[in-house]
Amino acid sequence: MKSVFNLILFLLVLFYPKVGYAQSDSELILDLKQKLAQAEKDQEMVGLLNDLAWEYYYQDFDSALHYTDWALTKSIELEDTYWKSVSLEMKAILMELSGRYEEAISLYLQVIPLRQEVGGEGLENTFNNMAALFQNQQNYELSLVYFRKSLEIEQSRQNRAGIAACLINMGISYKNMNQLDTAEGLFREANKIAEAIQDSLLIVHSSLSLGDFFWKNTQGDSARFYYEKARKSGLASKDYNSVGVALQGLGTLEQEEGRLGPAMDYLNQAEDYLDRVKSFHGLSNVYFRKAQIFKDSGKPEQASQYFEKYINLNDSLRTMEILRLTADMEQKYESERKERQITELELQAAERELQVRANRARLSMLVVVTLLLLFLGGFFAYRYRTQRKNALILAEKNKAIQVALQDKEVLLREIHHRVKNNLQVVSSLLSIQGREIEDAKALEAVKESQNRVKSMALIHQYLYGEHDLKSINMKEYVTQLSQNLFDTYRLDRDLVELILNVEPIHLDVDTAVPVGIILNELITNSLKYAFPEGKSGQLEVIFMEKGRQLELQVKDDGIGNNASQNTGTNFGMKLIQAFQQKLGAEIIIENKNGYSVTCAIGKYRRIWLENIAS
Repeated sequence: MKSVFNLILFLLVLFYPKVGYAQSDSELILDLKQKLAQAEKDQEMVGLLNDLAWEYYYQDFDSALHYTDWALTKSIELEDTYWKSVSLEMKAILMELSGRYEEAISLYLQVIPLRQEVGGEGLENTFNNMAALFQNQQNYELSLVYFRKSLEIEQSRQNRAGIAACLINMGISYKNMNQLDTAEGLFREANKIAEAIQDSLLIVHSSLSLGDFFWKNTQGDSARFYYEKARKSGLASKDYNSVGVALQGLGTLEQEEGRLGPAMDYLNQAEDYLDRVKSFHGLSNVYFRKAQIFKDSGKPEQASQYFEKYINLNDSLRTMEILRLTADMEQKYESERKERQITELELQAAERELQVRANRARLSMLVVVTLLLLFLGGFFAYRYRTQRKNALILAEKNKAIQVALQDKEVLLREIHHRVKNNLQVVSSLLSIQGREIEDAKALEAVKESQNRVKSMALIHQYLYGEHDLKSINMKEYVTQLSQNLFDTYRLDRDLVELILNVEPIHLDVDTAVPVGIILNELITNSLKYAFPEGKSGQLEVIFMEKGRQLELQVKDDGIGNNASQNTGTNFGMKLIQAFQQKLGAEIIIENKNGYSVTCAIGKYRRIWLENIAS
């Protein structure tokens, strides 16, 4: 993994976050696995493991992490500082990919002294990757600190390709900080170096950066020049993704200047190239532009077709992102749950060992007493001292058990606290993303996803805040969740009355999470559709145990079901149906005098107060 390759990888991720994988990637992975099986030297094996992790980087996170951990373990066994630094950095990249930014930064900070220990080899990569992490978090000032460190190393080694890549990265940070003159100068200098060394990849990306810069500053002629330059260089290097982006830029310029025919020609070519490499974000932009051109050309049918393509592709991208975030959260929760189980097993084993030792001590004491009774009376004093010593040992061991149990409780509370914080980070990311979305439907979807994440975060907030760590008081949870949703949708409490009929039932976490998500969807549905502006009414939430079932009912006396409240197709109902089998639930929907959904839940675990106390 060479210096320039890592710097250019960041640019590829920045410009093209969704690039499809060709069959050659799979062939490369098979070849690496074959070489791994035949490797004779340990260092060669560690290098192949890291190469496999790199190839799996975007295809299969679990496989990438598996090979990275294997490489790290092997390098530690070999006491090889260089390969340990490479393996740690690969793991840091994976942690960043999964959204675990604090762990990624911690790993990068471990890599830096190791890189310095082996003479600074690869240190420019580490600084560049840290800078990219901060740039993705919109911390542009800190990203520039590390980009400059990487640039200083590249300049000291006179690596012109590395210098050009650093200048492009720094230009992006300055552009996002609205320091446009500085950004333009860096892009131009990078383009000049790329031309001098005839590096087609750097020519493409520096030209695209300049094209985007001039387009956003309404300098059409300059933007057209650099887009055309990027297109030609991309064709020469067979970088078809870059060709598609450049053609899209040219089509956008023609459209904005009113030349719809040439604009459509460019966009048709862009669609072909972007579809070839499966660049979904690029295709989304092309569909939107073509829909606008058809609309302006008086062709509503074709415009409608491309608007539909645009909406469907964006919906798919949002769904993929939500699923990825959900999978990341599940992975984190499962990992923390396993750590908690291991801790509990270790505590139980320690407790059993202490009990065995105590039994042995008591047996030894009985033997000593028997011997003392048979022999000289002077041994009675010895027996007293032995009993006292054993009593002190038992007291210390009991104290150790108590401390261990307290540590366990602190650990469990910390786990729930971290899960709650991670979910709040996801909620904040969705909120930030929502500020940049202008499409009302897309913004509503992001807002609903944020509410779902908040409903799960609220559960973990209760777990680490309450005196017990095993259950959720559903009365308190439902009350808080309902009030949060009322605040989110800003309904007038004088017009819409919230009625809660909730029993103080305690449920375990595995039951409370899906119940909370279902409740979030049902209350959100009523708040969105039941009470148009100015309409008054009541929203009632009922949650109680009947026989061997839990009954959850959300009903309102609003306007009832309508076309926008189609329960068979909306994402919220799909979520409810996904949890229906897990909870063994039967769902009944009624549309009389308002709208009512009743869930009869058969699979659940109730925790009684006496069990909590024990």
